[in-house]
Amino acid sequence: MRFQKKDLKTGEVEFEFFSANLKLGSYQRNVAIKSTSNPKGLFIECSFAKYAKGNNVEMIYPHHLISIAEKLYTELCKHVGQTLPPISTWEVYRLDICYNWLFKNKDEAIYAIDFINRIDYPRKKKHVWDTSVMHQGSAYVVKFYLKGPEFEKHDRKEIEKKDANRAYELKLWANNIVRFEVGLKHRYLCELFGLKKVYLTDIDSDHQIEDTLKHFLSKVFYYINNKTTTSAEVRRILFDNFSKTKAMRLYQFYMGYYFDEEVKAMYLQGGLNRTTIYRYKKDLQKVGVGFVLSDKDNGAGTGILEQLVIPSTKTRFALFDVPDTIRP
Repeated sequence: MRFQKKDLKTGEVEFEFFSANLKLGSYQRNVAIKSTSNPKGLFIECSFAKYAKGNNVEMIYPHHLISIAEKLYTELCKHVGQTLPPISTWEVYRLDICYNWLFKNKDEAIYAIDFINRIDYPRKKKHVWDTSVMHQGSAYVVKFYLKGPEFEKHDRKEIEKKDANRAYELKLWANNIVRFEVGLKHRYLCELFGLKKVYLTDIDSDHQIEDTLKHFLSKVFYYINNKTTTSAEVRRILFDNFSKTKAMRLYQFYMGYYFDEEVKAMYLQGGLNRTTIYRYKKDLQKVGVGFVLSDKDNGAGTGILEQLVIPSTKTRFALFDVPDTIRP
């Protein structure tokens, strides 16, 4: 498809590009390509996990990146009928890196996303939906979402056409997953890696990508610990570390800010000034306050939030361990 933007007065073409969606790989998943003259080049956008595995419920490790890119390169050259520049010269303009937390069941995943939805990311615009939250900035975007609904909406039907059992298996697995995703735009990507240009070979290190994910996750959990506790324990911590008056003030702020959307909105709309909110958060962080379990949980939520670390012992990258008892 050809796209043009013309000056309405002169009729001159301001810019144009050509784009196409190709079905490539053994799983025939979409690979988007765009050809532009300014800057001159061919731009490729795809999910390497979908290209390699047919789905993105399963993930790929960074060290798989080059071998997958080489297969994609061979297919692209064949498709366009030309020898394209080698993948060592491919500059990365955008990078989405992800991490899966795999929980015991769907209820645990919902419990975890409910906790994450209550947390604010410093100096980022927050968007909250039923099963996801996004913290948006000009240079990067941080997302958390339940993988089950996302898989159901975008991929299940496509996979089901070719392999119903596989689609069912993936759906069961996706229902137990909370995904953490960071989308890095070009300028910030170069800044983050300390390079003028970032190439595929600069982002194929497991250790480096893991450290990058940890960096952003630490910002999310900067003011409150991802550990389960009780309201009685929070009160004990506060009264052990502060005067009675300050402890009560902090407890009221904590319960209102993190557990009552109306009170939180009131605080943010001027009920408390920003410096006071920041100071209260710092006080809570300093003494290690965690996330209060609901009285209705009866301890059922214990240990769930403690899994929100990288790397998590519950993480899986392939479906080798799905019990036979849940297979169709």
